Amino acid sequence: MNTRNSNARNRNFEKEQSFRNPLFLQLNFAIEAVKSYFESLSNEKKLEIYDFGCGQKPYEIFVNNHKYIGIDINENNDKADIYADITCVPIEDNVADIVTSFYVLEHVENPQKVIDEKYRVLKNGGELFMLVPLYWEEHEQPYDFFRFTRFGIEKMMQNAGFENIEISEVNSNPSILGMHLARFFDRRFFRILVPIINYLFYKMEIRVQRKARENNRKLSNVMTFAVKGIK
Repeated sequence: MNTRNSNARNRNFEKEQSFRNPLFLQLNFAIEAVKSYFESLSNEKKLEIYDFGCGQKPYEIFVNNHKYIGIDINENNDKADIYADITCVPIEDNVADIVTSFYVLEHVENPQKVIDEKYRVLKNGGELFMLVPLYWEEHEQPYDFFRFTRFGIEKMMQNAGFENIEISEVNSNPSILGMHLARFFDRRFFRILVPIINYLFYKMEIRVQRKARENNRKLSNVMTFAVKGIK
């Protein structure tokens, strides 16, 4: 079972969240979603957070004083704490307060097994949080197997036993369109247009999501979903 993760490279959030970055509209909203989630956690007690497919653990900087344990299949990854296939992690049942993964589920051959394993290691009342793509080009080839609709991911979460499932849009159609334009103009003399494109479509994305929330409307043309569930 291959569980090659998609976060193996080193990350530079300042560069990724720059309007000059042609991938800004994909990366910025994802980073902000993870940051917002971790910052929302209570600091009343030290939580144990297990990150499935941790790569270089780029989001550890957001977890404050909580215990952050990275799981990765790559034994050459010196950032990981546990080396394992994330469909079968060598830890006991009911030990984690929170389990996470970020753009990893599309890279495993059996995503249901990964979700089941997350459920197993969570304490009763513990929470899953993850980011999964609906729209993105093939990447980490040939270890790129799936994209997820909200209905597909909800079904897998239910199959594992999760309750209080929440699936929300991280970024949507304006980000998809703007990113394609920014990447198209990211060449020689046209590169000066990239920050302008990113800024305009960023504002458009914010407006679209605000309107959707106000009208209690789900967006269907989505780049990334944020998924939560309680054991």
